[in-house]
Amino acid sequence: MMRFILILFLVSSAVHAQVDSVYTGAPPDKIRKRKTMDNDWMKKITYGGNFHAWFGNPSSIYLSPTIGYSPINEVNFGVGMIYNYMSSDAGYYGHFTQSIFGGHSYLRYIIANSYILQVQFDRLNQPNLFVYPHEENLWVNYLLAGGGFRHRISDKAALTSSLMYNLTPHPLSIYPSRLIIQFGFIGGF
Repeated sequence: MMRFILILFLVSSAVHAQVDSVYTGAPPDKIRKRKTMDNDWMKKITYGGNFHAWFGNPSSIYLSPTIGYSPINEVNFGVGMIYNYMSSDAGYYGHFTQSIFGGHSYLRYIIANSYILQVQFDRLNQPNLFVYPHEENLWVNYLLAGGGFRHRISDKAALTSSLMYNLTPHPLSIYPSRLIIQFGFIGGF
């Protein structure tokens, strides 16, 4: 037993533990300080999007997530993606479904912390309904302008509703009229 204690003592005296300045009492000027990260730019990043959904005949689902940047409090610009699924039963003429996708960009100006003026450009890949069968897709551009209301739900989040006007009507437009109602969400970091 004595040998075991002697071997344990010799082994433990040869092992060195990590030394930290907290325990050795090093002066504060010798302690390496961590660099702080400048995260102010992240406070200007926004995220959110618009969504529409109705079910019946026709049925439609519209999703548009966005990411933006606010160089000043009143201005926000950004980009996003659009996905739109539509389904309609035309009775004798059959059942019709289509998926539309693309991107969009926007510029918002906020007035009095509650009102929004917005211009939006959409570029969508959608079926060419003038060709049968509808296997050919084409790109259609939309320029929307309008305004709305922003309702803050916290310091960094708001719900939006807006009435947009389609300035570039197209016979293949996915929007049923030139006036478009949008509901969305804006959040920040």
